[in-house]
Amino acid sequence: MESIVLGINIGHDRGAAILENGILLGAIAQERVDRIKHSTSMEIPFKAIDSLLNYFHISFNQIKYVGLSGTAVNIYELEYFYYTQLEEYYNYSDFKIIPVTHHLAHAESVFNTSGFEEAIIFVADGGGELIGNLEEAETIFWGKGKNIHALEQRLQSNYMHSFGRPQMYVYPFMNKQFSTEQISLGKKYSQITALLGFGLHGAGKTMGLAPYGKNLIDFKISPLDTFKFSLTFTDILDQIYNLFLKSGESYFLFIEKNKANIAQTMQCYLEKRIHVIVDYIIYKYQPKCICLAGGLFLNCPVNHQLIKNHPNINFFIFPACGDDGQAIGAAFHAYKMFGSDLKCTSFTPYLGLDYKDNEIKAALIEKNLKYKQYSFERLSTILAKELKENKIIGLLHGRSEIGPRALCHRSIIASPTSSKMKDYLNKRVKHRETFRPFGPAVIDSSQFEIFNLKQDSPFMLLAAQVSSKYKGKIPAVTHIDGSARIQSISKHQNPFIYDIILKYASLTGIPVILNTSFNDNNEPIVESPYDAINTFLKTNIDILVIEDFIVYKESSL
Repeated sequence: MESIVLGINIGHDRGAAILENGILLGAIAQERVDRIKHSTSMEIPFKAIDSLLNYFHISFNQIKYVGLSGTAVNIYELEYFYYTQLEEYYNYSDFKIIPVTHHLAHAESVFNTSGFEEAIIFVADGGGELIGNLEEAETIFWGKGKNIHALEQRLQSNYMHSFGRPQMYVYPFMNKQFSTEQISLGKKYSQITALLGFGLHGAGKTMGLAPYGKNLIDFKISPLDTFKFSLTFTDILDQIYNLFLKSGESYFLFIEKNKANIAQTMQCYLEKRIHVIVDYIIYKYQPKCICLAGGLFLNCPVNHQLIKNHPNINFFIFPACGDDGQAIGAAFHAYKMFGSDLKCTSFTPYLGLDYKDNEIKAALIEKNLKYKQYSFERLSTILAKELKENKIIGLLHGRSEIGPRALCHRSIIASPTSSKMKDYLNKRVKHRETFRPFGPAVIDSSQFEIFNLKQDSPFMLLAAQVSSKYKGKIPAVTHIDGSARIQSISKHQNPFIYDIILKYASLTGIPVILNTSFNDNNEPIVESPYDAINTFLKTNIDILVIEDFIVYKESSL
């Protein structure tokens, strides 16, 4: 008998995942299919669910359990609310909803894909499940085999969610009655991000801007003897306000002049605070392996700093560690209702959809585009030569990746050797801030020679310094502080991309290409051939590759 479960996440970054007989078949974020960035809604992500059911030829009637997670809710109170929606939509009632609390879903997603038999799991994000009148902030779990248990948890105030109002991030506007209310590390980072004008979901911009500035505050963070450390609603913001008072400038001029410095100040605080927490975890629990999940661990400098500081610990970070990975954790937890073993020994992030030749041809013909079709071996030779000529290539290949980082299946690729490439891509292709960096995709056997990495980096979750030998050779992927956010490419998992880079290296001596997400500013990463073609036509991408089809910008019917 088949054991099939569905995992769904509601709130921001909604999504769906499917497990069959203990194997993670697929997962996709709703934004990839509804084309709404972060796709925030209390509604069930039916487009994501249906795309997976159709792809795997599974009927909803085959599903016995549905794992459900959300954000800033009591998920147990929503079981019937969402059961009736699923029952009505699919006209089927013989299934059971399994509520999964927010941080537990994070923990399930990372532990069950880590390959570890036993590990400590540290979850840190903006916020999670409602606990009375409070909300999850950070949680430490222990995982072994099929079992995951919470060990310690820090809670935060639940009243604060939206950063659209100045009362949430501009110090003199703040209600001083709330000044001692606790806040999560993730929400503090978002609070400073809002102060910088980057808005909701702009934490990546803060991380990218930080290396351009200097730390303004000498933080004194003592070692922990308990997990319940204090971080309040006004912390850091009050210190920044005091610096403004001493400046003699208007408040908004002070903030504008010190944007990079404030970003670096927040980054320094986060790195110090996370370091102290992990020290506490290691001292108290003596783990050999640590799993990291929650949106905070999209912060690449923090992640690599942890690995550098703790060389005897095996770390694993889930590539969809934000809420777009929640559905996977919910599915894992629901599958345990069958009492069967999970089988996720060789994890891949390529869990989305792919497209057949007839679908690709139909999309190209509809847009009146001329195309050629080659073998992958021939195509990789062509693309390597085009990269050497500084052509910018939009690439859709294989099943789409989970998480917010494009991992060369929905990527824009280019040469890393041109000093002008970064600014050109930011201004003319991505239409975004000039300070934002681009990542290198590197042959896995060369990653430790070219970058001062301490661990394999297949998911673009680690930022390390470029080695002195290569710093001047790959300026387009070297950030202002000499670092790079790396994705290693293996022949086993990515043979086509591996072949492109290998052939590019034979032409240039550089086994690295520039890799950035295939999307325009404020849009989701492309999913389908139609999405890829639309982005190709409205940006300054030179060449479009969809599987083994190639289109040049000037080629139209």
